[in-house]
Amino acid sequence: MKNLGLKFSAIILASVIALGYILPLKEHGVNLPFDTGTYRLGLDLHGGVELDYKIDFEDLKARGQTYVERDVTEGLKSIIEKRVNSLGTAEPTISTAKYGDESHIIVQIPTQSFAWENLSEAELREKNNEYIAKAKDTIGKVVRLEFKEEKTSVTPEDIAARSTIAKAALEEAKKGGDFATLAKKFAQNNENVKAVSGSGVDLENLPSELSIDALKKITTTGLTGVLEGELAGFYSIGQDGNAVMTPGEKIFVLANITANTTVTRERDVTSTGATNSGSTTKKESFQTRSLSYEALVISQKPSEWTPAKTAAGKLLDEKYLIRAGVNFSQGFSPQVDLTFNDEGKAIFAELTKRLIGKPIAIFVGGELITAPTVQAIIPDGKAVITGQYTAESAKKLASDINTGIVPAPIYLTSERAIDAKIGNDALVVIVQAGAIGLLAIMIFLTFYYRLAGLLAGVALVVYAILLVAIFKSFGIVLSLASIAGMILSIGLAIDANILIFERTKEAIRSGMEINKATAIGFTKSWTAIWDSHVTSFSSSVVLYIFGTSLIKGFGLALGVGILLSLFTAMWVSRILVSYAGSKFENNAKAFIGISK
Repeated sequence: MKNLGLKFSAIILASVIALGYILPLKEHGVNLPFDTGTYRLGLDLHGGVELDYKIDFEDLKARGQTYVERDVTEGLKSIIEKRVNSLGTAEPTISTAKYGDESHIIVQIPTQSFAWENLSEAELREKNNEYIAKAKDTIGKVVRLEFKEEKTSVTPEDIAARSTIAKAALEEAKKGGDFATLAKKFAQNNENVKAVSGSGVDLENLPSELSIDALKKITTTGLTGVLEGELAGFYSIGQDGNAVMTPGEKIFVLANITANTTVTRERDVTSTGATNSGSTTKKESFQTRSLSYEALVISQKPSEWTPAKTAAGKLLDEKYLIRAGVNFSQGFSPQVDLTFNDEGKAIFAELTKRLIGKPIAIFVGGELITAPTVQAIIPDGKAVITGQYTAESAKKLASDINTGIVPAPIYLTSERAIDAKIGNDALVVIVQAGAIGLLAIMIFLTFYYRLAGLLAGVALVVYAILLVAIFKSFGIVLSLASIAGMILSIGLAIDANILIFERTKEAIRSGMEINKATAIGFTKSWTAIWDSHVTSFSSSVVLYIFGTSLIKGFGLALGVGILLSLFTAMWVSRILVSYAGSKFENNAKAFIGISK
């Protein structure tokens, strides 16, 4: 090989840089000229959060859909896993549970690891809270997709329905329903529903939705409960058939207000002297009640949108949308493409013909995410949403729409932190065990193959450093499964070196010089090494494609390790061994353990 000295130096330099990248040098006050990033650890090594989602089969029944509960549940599990992975979070644990008649999906995801960053406890907590909030928001969007058109009038039935919604929510709240969960559920099919909460405030600072005499009276006496209330004012139907609001919006409030400890505060009190000598200001202590509150607020204001349906009464919803994707117009502007199935194509064609110049709103989970205006009749079921989109915002819109293509709505009912099953102490032990194992392999190779074996061991160390650097730089999750895949790939790398050295020995015994024998050893062993690596890599691909989350992690680590071991065995080892062989041309015994 040409320029062996230069290539040898390049390997040493690359290894030193990679070693600096993977070690926590910043933790010891050593700053490098490049960002070293952080490791991502799995649930078993770092812990995470458990999110419990309830599947709402009642919604499917209300819509008259026939379904198989198992199929719906499995479909939701698959979609949730894709949504979690879109966060860059690999290896979630997703399982199902039954609580009486209720079906739940339990999602366990590892929180981000900032173990190598110099952050305070508060900063670490804040970062993980932001990450968990993003995860909940992303998974929580796995709900119904609806297409709606603008209402042309509001009927008395629309207004009466708001009271029905409030009463239904009240019944569920009395059964112990969580207000935040209820808000998500009732907002699925109804707008103008929200949850509010807070703590450590006094009566003067209640949100406007809770500034209701009945609630204040109950709070003042220190009672708690679930109530209905309303502000002055109401909606009525005008002569033109539209809703007219008198001053003050009528709302229904389900509130749970807890009076906490009494707080002593101070205020300035101004008094005027009897001798008209002027006024004086002094501090006066008074007592007020600190409180915590949570409430579900349901406005009487009806929705401004109504489900888009054909003359025959067919609704356009998630059953008819195949997918949403991102594309670019002829002017290279990002846009969102919608593709409908054959039945949806006919429904969409009829709607676009009737609604030219008017908007069709897209709701996901009861939330309006876009309302594009119909520009022309679309008969082929392929619509394009254009606007002032960036590539990122178009991708987000397409992703939000795709999350609505699900079998049934889900609601977050609880969350809790989960501890690492193994933890940092065990991780240190694993690293130490790996180092000891690698050292033992190097001793064996050196004893059996002398200098060539030692250099093969060095190549394995380079391999291990580069593999960890790849995992860190690409954000691949480190878990017990992925570490097992890494270790197995090291075994394949050792096997490749042994094949190479045995072929080299055969060539030396036949009287060939060391440099030529080394080249022959690498050349003749290539076919066997290639076959074994391709077979193993194929297995890792199958595991990654068809396995569950943990198996995917094992398959990914194994696949990456196999490709890297092929590189280190056939190139790194070759450069090191060839470079040393040129220096030991007349000493085959010291070089590889045999005499010519």
